[in-house]
Amino acid sequence: MNVLELIRKKIIKDQRLDDAQFLMAKAYRGVPYVDAHHDDPEKTDDAKKLLTYRGQRYEH
Repeated sequence: MNVLELIRKKIIKDQRLDDAQFLMAKAYRGVPYVDAHHDDPEKTDDAKKLLTYRGQRYEH
């Protein structure tokens, strides 16, 4: 087999792995997922949450 062909196959394989890992990381962000084919996620009460981002507190 040609060396360039081996390199090309390795690059394609690495790219596919990177794409799959990116999609898996993007799939779950800690928020409920809703689509047209599933029920709505459970809703929490309307109490405000106290959150902190970089030392700054805010309510959500």
